[in-house]
Amino acid sequence: MKNRFFFGFMALLLTSAITLNSCKDDDQPKTTKVSGTITIDNVDQWATWQDSGVLEVTVFPAFSLDPPSGWGTVPAGTFGPNDPGGTYPLGAPYNSQNPFILQYKAGQTQYEYDIELEPGTYSALAIGFRKDDVTSATCKTATLGVYYGNENAVSHGIVIPPFLVYPAPLSFEIKEQEQKEFNFKADFSFVNIWYSSCQ
Repeated sequence: MKNRFFFGFMALLLTSAITLNSCKDDDQPKTTKVSGTITIDNVDQWATWQDSGVLEVTVFPAFSLDPPSGWGTVPAGTFGPNDPGGTYPLGAPYNSQNPFILQYKAGQTQYEYDIELEPGTYSALAIGFRKDDVTSATCKTATLGVYYGNENAVSHGIVIPPFLVYPAPLSFEIKEQEQKEFNFKADFSFVNIWYSSCQ
């Protein structure tokens, strides 16, 4: 009788432990992703540009000069004797084949984004306007803002002295099933500066 009670009690404990672990697993995030809110200044200007391109939220892979990829500091002379160097993206974003595209809504200044990622290190999170009729790969996208740790001020993340000098984006690491929130600002009026100066 005692043995029966003991084994019955142990079975009950085991069942409870399995149930508790199952509930605990259900509470864990199932995907690795970054998400948050982007506040866009001068968003009213988007109305006149919306038919000429798309507004994309993108994540850049870890920075590397060999092979060139990601967003980071490029030493002067890397791409030739007249190359001034600077901080800017090299190559396509991590999610270039499936960017998170924002849809224009009149009067709306805050937009939510949600991007699933593989675990790893990423060099930048950015929002850019990609213009349809620009053929140059280096000029096609105007970076309206990057995440750089200050959600109350805009940075375009590009340093090409002496013309463009903005705080660089923050790189970040994300682990399996981890979810991070990054809120930041952008300024749509940067399209006027970018497309008038970039050839």
